[in-house]
Amino acid sequence: MAAEELLRAYPTITPVRRATRDVELHGVTIKAGDLVACPSMTANRDPAEFADPDRIDLAREDNRHVAFAYGPHRCLGSHLARREIVIGLEEWLARIGPFRIKPGTVPMTFGGFVFGVENLVLDWS
Repeated sequence: MAAEELLRAYPTITPVRRATRDVELHGVTIKAGDLVACPSMTANRDPAEFADPDRIDLAREDNRHVAFAYGPHRCLGSHLARREIVIGLEEWLARIGPFRIKPGTVPMTFGGFVFGVENLVLDWS
């Protein structure tokens, strides 16, 4: 459940699609061939779907997030990625011991089409 919650809260990819025809959306023209970012992570913060959506709840149940997209565009590697994330977390926690984010520090992240963590200071005291 923790892996699913982290995927919901911090999806790593912003799906991109190519427009197949010209269309106007709220006064903005999107031309055939234009790239369109589909920030599905906003759906993962929908209060109609997730109680207290901005809170990270590692025991959240019925976590129907869209970190790997959905429908015909669902990531083919999603099952493998999930397994790798779970194994990585299990191995990390088994070896590293109890930790927390160091008081007085804030994780530095960056986004765009791929989300990442630039600086994360941990404390084992």
